[in-house]
Amino acid sequence: MNRIHSSNWNFPARFLSATHQMGRILRRDVIGMTPEQIRKTLDGFARLYPGHMSVGYESTHMGSVPAARLYPKHPRNANLNQHILLIHGGGFAFGSARTHRALASALVIEMECEVWLPEYRLAPEHAFPEPLEDVLEAYAHLSSNAKDVWVLGDSAGGNLAMTLCLDAAEKGWASPKGLMLLSPWLDLTPNSKSNRASHTEQSPFDRLDMIEYATHYLQGTPPYHPRCNPLVRDLSDLPLIYAEASEMEYLWPDYERMRKAFAKTPERFSGRVEAHALHGWQLFPDLLPEAKRSIKGMTAFMSKTLVDSL
Repeated sequence: MNRIHSSNWNFPARFLSATHQMGRILRRDVIGMTPEQIRKTLDGFARLYPGHMSVGYESTHMGSVPAARLYPKHPRNANLNQHILLIHGGGFAFGSARTHRALASALVIEMECEVWLPEYRLAPEHAFPEPLEDVLEAYAHLSSNAKDVWVLGDSAGGNLAMTLCLDAAEKGWASPKGLMLLSPWLDLTPNSKSNRASHTEQSPFDRLDMIEYATHYLQGTPPYHPRCNPLVRDLSDLPLIYAEASEMEYLWPDYERMRKAFAKTPERFSGRVEAHALHGWQLFPDLLPEAKRSIKGMTAFMSKTLVDSL
């Protein structure tokens, strides 16, 4: 497992800690931002970073679920065989195709594939299982129209992505070619290892935030429910997994717990670790060296899986 240190975010630890603490105070105690306000703010910033100009962007639907489709405008291959279902993160309460457009664009260019981003319903307006139902419908739509489908999820989207794959196996649906998880939030319990560690020095969110957004999503469903806490389920039906996380980020213990779950079957799990990256670094592939490494890591995993399956 490679541990990479080079990063554009290697600010002094004291500066990062003070900045994140100030951000939490302003967001929660001074402004009191609601999930809706955070959504609008993030989408506004995302408009300034739309990704590569050679990638097309189309608003569409996957069944009844609104979605975005990204594709190469000038493909070298007329038949695009690879399709990625990208399930965005954002604490189940925010995030969109816009916030993840640059990440999707980089994958389109590197892999010459299509990337689909379902705009699943968000908490607290839409609690479990509605967001999960949306991504299941999106997957059913894509897998019925495409041969090679990959599932990718970051943070809270990683929770939905893993649960989607487990549910699909139980339903007898076609399995995706692979599952890619970026800093996934897999344990929603208040006393999770990530919450107990609470690495707030390097994180814009803390234990109170994690409990709040888990509560927005669960709304009465027990946090240990197997469709909300997928690591308690039988993982043997999952496809091959590529996962990555940073040793300094809040959700590092979730990644470690997942890695240990595959200790006896290491051939099914490919892990890549950054030492000093901040949560969500993968969203800036044109700006951060660690994000460029993530794109290379994902495409290498996809390419190797395809070659091995021949």
